Amino acid sequence: MSALPEEAADLDAALLAAHARRDAGALIGLYKQAGEAAQGADAACFYFTQAFIFALEAGDARALSLQARLHALGREDAPPA
Repeated sequence: MSALPEEAADLDAALLAAHARRDAGALIGLYKQAGEAAQGADAACFYFTQAFIFALEAGDARALSLQARLHALGREDAPPA
């Protein structure tokens, strides 16, 4: 992530806490945030994919925008419906 070290540590801690709470809504947002802060397409797509998976599992509307983003980055075959 290109965030400052303390910001990256805060984001990592927030991700771990959201996993511990099994808070899908928070995980979607945090993984999306991590993707936006990531350095390089591979790292960004890793985080966006995690957000996408949690959104799909939760039936969250953010799945569509995450799918579109992954498609635009060449990581999702089908364009969003």
